[in-house]
Amino acid sequence: MKKNNLSNLNSIRKEIQRKQLVLIICITILLSAGGAFINLNINNKTLNQNLQNTAELITRLYSFTKNSSQNELCNYMDGVVKNLSDVDVISIVDLNGKRLYHTHHNLINTKYDGKIPDFKNHKNFYTESDIGPSGSQLRTYSAVYDENGNYSGFIMTIRLKTSIAAITTRILILFLIVTVAAILIEIIISGIIFSKIKKEFISFTEDFEGTKFLVDSMRANNHDFTNKLHVILGLVQIGEYDKAISYIQNISIIQRETISKVMNTIENPSFAALIVGKIARASECNVKFILNEGSCLKNSHITLPSEALVTITGNLIDNALDSMNMDSTKKDKELSLGVYSRPNELLIIVKDTGTGIEEELKDKIFEKGFSTKGEGRGIGLYHTKQLITSLGGRISVESEVGIGSCFMVNL
Repeated sequence: MKKNNLSNLNSIRKEIQRKQLVLIICITILLSAGGAFINLNINNKTLNQNLQNTAELITRLYSFTKNSSQNELCNYMDGVVKNLSDVDVISIVDLNGKRLYHTHHNLINTKYDGKIPDFKNHKNFYTESDIGPSGSQLRTYSAVYDENGNYSGFIMTIRLKTSIAAITTRILILFLIVTVAAILIEIIISGIIFSKIKKEFISFTEDFEGTKFLVDSMRANNHDFTNKLHVILGLVQIGEYDKAISYIQNISIIQRETISKVMNTIENPSFAALIVGKIARASECNVKFILNEGSCLKNSHITLPSEALVTITGNLIDNALDSMNMDSTKKDKELSLGVYSRPNELLIIVKDTGTGIEEELKDKIFEKGFSTKGEGRGIGLYHTKQLITSLGGRISVESEVGIGSCFMVNL
């Protein structure tokens, strides 16, 4: 049930992380798409205005070349086109529909058979889309007048749609790059944030699990304390007051020393709570629990999740207690736990004086469903080994029938 609850919490956390990430990406894409749309609209308006401004400039420049020869006009306007990056084609048409100049020289002196601009309903400059010899285009018509103010023709300043499409493509590519970069940055930042959240979550679950083990420990201690109260009550009832006082003093000292030793030896609070609880549980089972001298677990030495340490050690201790409880005739029941850590390495030793394991069964005890305790068992050691293996560790066992067993875990 505990594993299921933790798994459910992890699933909820991951689901929240996924949904928030998807939401961030969707918002980024929508903002980018909206920005691109607005930018393209502004660009189109700017393009129209720029083209009209350029057409006005070209019309004024042309007024200085009216008396030039055709070759001079051609050379002059070629230079104009070359220096104007936002113009692809210039076409000058006289009053008779003859092309006096065209960017494509093969059209010079040919008859213009396209649309005649309507300057009656428009001012001297206006822009519209059309199709000409160079293809689909955006063109600005500008009226040309002679020295007397008489209409003498018009100029078309043209931007090809292929050029406009290239600009649009560059804008979209730029927004795409910015969007992808923004999403990557958001994913990185999100990863950093959720990494911190994950650490806080793990810390919370560890504290939660530690609290649960402390509650279990309190329950076991409560049962053990009740037994001790019965002893004290019996001593008082038979008049052995001095023995009752001595007994109370002894159990108080033992309790304080036990908890103090565990807390000084084990830095991880969840793991320490587990050991305190198992000591009380062992006392209930009339088993002497020994925390080996030299045992030490420093948080700085390992980065393993507390849940994993608790699961592995808890299962091995429970298995040892079950083994010793199977033999009701055995008097000297003893369980020893050794925990030894150094940088990036941890050794856990659980030794009991239980029934032991037959030689031919040593290879089977870690198989799923195998148990000597009856049906519906055989899951604890299987899951313990699977967890140890997933953490890159190994587990081994030494055992002798009638003497006991010793499980060693290297992480």
